[in-house]
Amino acid sequence: MAHGAAASGGAASASAAARASRGAPGTWRRVRRAAREAAAHALLLCFTTLLALKLDGVFVSRSWWVFFIPLWLFHAAVVRYRFSLPAPLLLQNYQRIPCHSIVATPLLVAFELLLCIYLEGINGQGEPFLDLKLVFLPLLALEIITLVDNF
Repeated sequence: MAHGAAASGGAASASAAARASRGAPGTWRRVRRAAREAAAHALLLCFTTLLALKLDGVFVSRSWWVFFIPLWLFHAAVVRYRFSLPAPLLLQNYQRIPCHSIVATPLLVAFELLLCIYLEGINGQGEPFLDLKLVFLPLLALEIITLVDNF
């Protein structure tokens, strides 16, 4: 009996040693994910800071396109790493991916591009190139798609 207990104790310590030598791959995966999320949120902070400085008149001569670059990089990170989209990675039990999670990023980017065109037209102190109603059409479309998709 003593020999059996020693053998099981030896097996337990061997498996613990094997786990320790392998490391915890889940831990590093979580660290990488947290770093990507932190970088993406830093891009949002950068956009917000640049926008506040532009509105305060610090960067008067800069184009609006320059200020939206961090926001577009954020969208690229979201699309690439999918940590902010609600769509599941793998479909299980025939789950349906919500339509609004697929079209959200393209419609938001379309709104931002139209907004930049509109703001650049205002900077020239002339007539804007686009009507403001047209600028907000992608957001209206996203809201309608989200409402229809959730019912």
